[in-house]
Amino acid sequence: MIKTLLEQWKADKEQKRKIQAEKWEQEKAWREEDRRAKLQKEAEQEQVAQQKQQEKEEEKARREETYGYLFRAHLEVMDKAATVSYVSLTCHEDTWAFLARRAFGAWSPEWLTSVPRDESGLSGPDKKENLFKKDPNLAPGRIVKLDNGMQTVDVSGDNLVTILEELWNGAWGNRNAYLALMDTDPNRRACGPLYKRFETWLHELDADSVSEPGHTLVLDERVDAGQATPSI
Repeated sequence: MIKTLLEQWKADKEQKRKIQAEKWEQEKAWREEDRRAKLQKEAEQEQVAQQKQQEKEEEKARREETYGYLFRAHLEVMDKAATVSYVSLTCHEDTWAFLARRAFGAWSPEWLTSVPRDESGLSGPDKKENLFKKDPNLAPGRIVKLDNGMQTVDVSGDNLVTILEELWNGAWGNRNAYLALMDTDPNRRACGPLYKRFETWLHELDADSVSEPGHTLVLDERVDAGQATPSI
């Protein structure tokens, strides 16, 4: 009987060992499956990350290419503008105020309309108000009022370059996120269309006449050039 019990105990122990071994093999199989699944997931994530990085680099390259094209075209415009002696701009006074403030800084209303002040005999702000980024040096009489809020402004080639530079920066050239966020001008979107208007005019300008004085440009399309007459 003791022999039988001993054999039974050995059999039970062997059975437990087999069960334990089977459990261990099953756990090993599960761990291996988990490992393969983890590796596959990591590989897929890496592939997605690489694809996103590639797309990001391609997008950056496209932006750089576009920016390079725009900048080269802008340099051509600036070179052409620099050869202009002066141009009489015809535009609404609000349009000129927008151009003036962006290109040259803080202006007083008197300066915008070129009305001399009695106390100084000069147009423009006094020293306390002079916050120019650049003094455009517009003498009295360079701004002539027309009908319906329109006016003509005689702009030198040097000032034209400054205006175009600020318009281009406002539309396309400002690549600094901080500076872009700091530009709170609600009319900033006007920079692009105004720049294109100048650009088209410069491209159409006869190359043999750019240095001759007396050029005219009707900047606001709502006004026909023939209707722009000085007010009495």
